[in-house]
Amino acid sequence: MTNTQYSLGGAQRRNVLLSFGLGAALVLGIYLVLGFWPFGDGTMLTGDLNGQYVAYLADLKGRLAEGGFFYSFSKLCGGSTLGLFAYYMASPFNLLILLAPVRMIPQMVQLMFLLRVACTGAACCFFLQKHFNSASPLLPFLSQGYALCAYCVVYSQNVIWMDVVLLAPLVLWAVERLVDTGRHWPLFWLVFACILLNFYTAWEVCLFSVLYFFWYWATSPRLEGRGAKLLGRRFGAFAASGLLAAGLAMALLYPALVEIEETKGALFGMDFTLGTNFSLPQLVYQFFFGNFFWEDVTNGLPNVYCGVFCAALAVLFFLSGKVARREKLAAAGLLAVMVLSFWVNGLDLIWHGFKEPVWFPYRYSFLFSLFLLLLAGRVLLEERPRLWALAAAAALGAVWLAGYRFTSGETFSMMKLVMCAGLWFGTLACLWLMGLKKTGALLGAAGFCCLACGDMAAYSVLALRKFETYPKSGFESFYDENTAVVDAVRELDDGYYRIEKNYMRTLNDPMLLGYWGISHFSSTKASTAKPMLEQMGYVNYTIYGWGSTAVADSLLGIKYLYTDGSRPLPAGYEPLETGTALTVAENPWALPMAWAGSDKALEVDVEASANTFRLQNEMLSALVPGTPDALLAAEDVKFDDEASGIGLWFTVPVSGPCYLAVPDTGNFLPGDVKVDGELLGEYFQGDSLGGVFPLGSLEAGQRVYFELGVEDKPEYREKIQIYSLDTQVLTQAADALKASAASQLSIREGGAIDLVIEGGEGRELLVLPFAYEDGGRWTARRNGEEVPVEQVFEGMMGVRLEEGENSVQLRYHHPGAGVGAAVSAVSAVAAAVWFAAEKRRAKGGKTA
Repeated sequence: MTNTQYSLGGAQRRNVLLSFGLGAALVLGIYLVLGFWPFGDGTMLTGDLNGQYVAYLADLKGRLAEGGFFYSFSKLCGGSTLGLFAYYMASPFNLLILLAPVRMIPQMVQLMFLLRVACTGAACCFFLQKHFNSASPLLPFLSQGYALCAYCVVYSQNVIWMDVVLLAPLVLWAVERLVDTGRHWPLFWLVFACILLNFYTAWEVCLFSVLYFFWYWATSPRLEGRGAKLLGRRFGAFAASGLLAAGLAMALLYPALVEIEETKGALFGMDFTLGTNFSLPQLVYQFFFGNFFWEDVTNGLPNVYCGVFCAALAVLFFLSGKVARREKLAAAGLLAVMVLSFWVNGLDLIWHGFKEPVWFPYRYSFLFSLFLLLLAGRVLLEERPRLWALAAAAALGAVWLAGYRFTSGETFSMMKLVMCAGLWFGTLACLWLMGLKKTGALLGAAGFCCLACGDMAAYSVLALRKFETYPKSGFESFYDENTAVVDAVRELDDGYYRIEKNYMRTLNDPMLLGYWGISHFSSTKASTAKPMLEQMGYVNYTIYGWGSTAVADSLLGIKYLYTDGSRPLPAGYEPLETGTALTVAENPWALPMAWAGSDKALEVDVEASANTFRLQNEMLSALVPGTPDALLAAEDVKFDDEASGIGLWFTVPVSGPCYLAVPDTGNFLPGDVKVDGELLGEYFQGDSLGGVFPLGSLEAGQRVYFELGVEDKPEYREKIQIYSLDTQVLTQAADALKASAASQLSIREGGAIDLVIEGGEGRELLVLPFAYEDGGRWTARRNGEEVPVEQVFEGMMGVRLEEGENSVQLRYHHPGAGVGAAVSAVSAVAAAVWFAAEKRRAKGGKTA
């Protein structure tokens, strides 16, 4: 290596470090302005990050401590977490959460965002330096346009995508290296890393890399002899590297896709429609300072902002007389493909795996920003643009600024207009100054650096202010109060059981707090337990909500229920003295997590049931033949036609807890629930959209007036069901099933259950209230013999028992794991053979 090369390499390394430090400093400044930790109580904990990812990581941390990895009993009624890991948790940055106490999740989230921004800027700086073969000190500042681009800030809660966003510049560098030299192994390993970290975003990066390959082939100044034969060899190596990398990742990728396919339904489907997503002129104003709106997260415009300074430089790229026409045409072609992908619905779906995204549209828009910054760097590093080009850019900027008034409508902001004008013309002025000598050039460079950093930091502050955030103190108080309850319950009872609560912070509280519940939501939530829980009266089968009946809770092993006081606990549950701030009650009828009942339970048709109370009666009588109905319908029901909303009188059939089955109105307008004029609570909120509502304990023969604050419609009247619980019937049935409980029960995270249980008449079937999964995912051995795992109530697991003592072992096997491992093994062998062949060729060439 020559001294010049060594000097260039050293300067480039210093620039990468500068970019990292600059990104970290900008994020700290953003935190300071917004009052985020460590400068205040605010955090980046918002949206899906708050509601999903941190809970999955907390659950993973608990399972790792117990030796379980890819199966959790806290997921719904139990389920595989391999898909959760591949889709949400594979990031190395997640180690910050895994290594820190769960209580410190808000601080770790702050640190993760800071490190990701810093690393993304450093990766972009590395790529730009290699692309331009430059060590200009301006490049670390230009790189902040990518590190804090709209995508990275607005979609920051989706930490699942951000590792691949970080790696995207390195992938493009690897593509360039392959085109220039034929060396393909860097691309192979980077694509492999992208797929492992998040296959969804990796798909988008791989698609873009194909476009980039041909753009770079057409424009690279380093490539000589661009013949068809060389193009074929280079593209063949490019394609083979990508396919082999995908194959090598199949051990994780394939089983994850199988799980996600079951929930989302054809993740890579074939939905292809034409039509446009927005008006094209609107896209131009996505580069306007501060022009981010909440609709751009739900179903709005592409988040492509990467700085007004970048937009000005990109315009100059096409005006510059120093850029070859072929390079301009190739760049215009690639940008046109990206714009058309945003605009045309069918093309947009290709980037999303032919599946319409739910919120967070245009999930590949970061690639547009990255390419635009590449064009900006081309102008920034060349000599000062000619005066006519600067004048033309100024004129175009003036037209753009003038158009803002006519396109913004009610959202017009003079502050945005002034800031945007200052950034646009300030960038042009800095470029002009950089063409001068000494002091002028230094002032121009310093001015550009300040403009770039100020642009991105200020935009980030304005964007992040649009999001609702969860304060650090709020998370800590919630976690402390709730874990105190869970710990107190475990001190009283060290057995196996489920815990639930009748209020919600997120849909995944059981995973966050480390208890077995039935509440869960994710992109891999597919489970036979879902429809079963809905039929049993639980809200939307993803959250416990107001709960169901004591019969349903008992069959599921929900032994403890607690509340923050916002809702009453169900009648019949016995309050416990735990010394905690939250009130805890025990379900006296709760069944253990493994027990024997009659095999008639296999005949119950859950899906066909239109009445959850009759279904629960059928379940109970099937398990314990001869059991009379435990839930009895209200008598002498009469609707009040003069009521405001729905009003009715009914007579209580038996003393005890009374329940209402509420129709799903399909809206979020809260409706009061009253009994004899007393307000019991509000329904039709986020965790109550049709299900069972407890009406308290009522006396037999009592005439009750009930009110539901919704529009009185015939279809709502038809769906209202009111039943009372005969506690004596439930007690007798529960006692019979408890007497058949398994002994020597061992349930381990990761998907392992061992037990000993007695079989006999009325005890022909072992029932485990965990989600049944078909396809041989659960295997069972009874007294050393492999036996089938059967579906009980269409959502639980069952194993037929022999007369006498039965020793049963159940193990979970991940769907697609074998196929994925086989493909990975074949790909690894193919890659090794390819590597060895290249080594032999290289050695032979040297010898010759």
